[in-house]
Amino acid sequence: MLEAFTENRIVIEKSQKSLTFIFISSCCEYWGGSEELWSETARYLSSHGFKVASFKNSVRNDNRIKQLRADGIKVRDIHILILFLRKFSFFLEKNIPFLINLKVFYLKISSWFTKKRNSTLFVISQGENFDGAEIAKLCIQFDLPYIIISQKASDSVWVHGRRRRMMQDMHRQAKASFFVSQHNLFLTQAQIGYKLTNAEVIKNPYRVDISQPLRYPQTENDVFKIACVGRLWILDKGQDILLSVLAQEKWKNRDLHISFFGNGVDREALIDMANLLELKNVSFPGFVENIVDIWHDHHALIMPSRAEGLAIALVEAMMCGRMGIVTDVGGVSEVVEDDITGFIASGASFQEIDKVLERAWQRRYEWENIGKEAFISIRKLIPPYPERIFADKLVQLCQSDVPIQI
Repeated sequence: MLEAFTENRIVIEKSQKSLTFIFISSCCEYWGGSEELWSETARYLSSHGFKVASFKNSVRNDNRIKQLRADGIKVRDIHILILFLRKFSFFLEKNIPFLINLKVFYLKISSWFTKKRNSTLFVISQGENFDGAEIAKLCIQFDLPYIIISQKASDSVWVHGRRRRMMQDMHRQAKASFFVSQHNLFLTQAQIGYKLTNAEVIKNPYRVDISQPLRYPQTENDVFKIACVGRLWILDKGQDILLSVLAQEKWKNRDLHISFFGNGVDREALIDMANLLELKNVSFPGFVENIVDIWHDHHALIMPSRAEGLAIALVEAMMCGRMGIVTDVGGVSEVVEDDITGFIASGASFQEIDKVLERAWQRRYEWENIGKEAFISIRKLIPPYPERIFADKLVQLCQSDVPIQI
């Protein structure tokens, strides 16, 4: 991995610095794990002298945005444009003439972008595997080279009709399509109905920089502390299932505490649900900037997700020497070995979450050693600086006149 990264860096150092990269995030959240790959890659390319611009669906002046701006990368809000495109996507389908006069992405992108197509690459980063379809449609109409990142594909969400046709065109005409797990790649191919010959799995960056597993925390009064880390969004993350499981008397009476870290639209709903169920062994500490702080005093991770790409929270927990209690969604089984580096539920249901938590609980005095195995295993699967590897791929794609068969 390290040798490959060294070679990749040489490519970037020798490349023409006249290349321009336009990053566009179609994810509707202000910030989430799906934003880390494009933003860290943008920062890396900018630091090496490449021209970088970025546009995002909904911008709030949080720490990540401030960091990008401090590095000289402006982040422009295109929320209104994306709402317009989604509401009137049938105009794009019919190629209504007035759209030809629409300046690229509503943002006064200079005409030299279109004059220098061969040295410019648009990077469309999706929270799902279809939410950037309207942006890709504009790229196709303006004959602008682009690549697609898909951060998640869900077994329960299949787009249809016009949206599916746009999704097909988006992937078919991209210079390359990138996914964060093999599961997401295979599922997307099933959803669009053909095999992608220009697709590849790329890993997300993570915010853990340690060379040894964190010291395993002592148990106070023999209470084991599990962290549920992720956006408080019931539809995907499934925290409601976990709360229902914990409402059983057997879990209420055990020496177990679960902390729900993160923010999201369902925070109040989950707190109200916990109060309704009279759960005394849960808490909602909110968002934590430094993820390592969580693992100084929590023994394991639990993720009852209904859908994932490949959760950065899981990778970071394993990097810190903490095992995961997880559902078999997205790329989870690509990095966790059941009963060896963690515990995997076959699905996101009450029965399966209860069973996997019970299995883990019966082996709770082994969690430290399982976490150490996870620490070793994950480093064989995830390279040290995924954003730098991805940056090199973008440079090569930007210099290529035709789609690359990956």
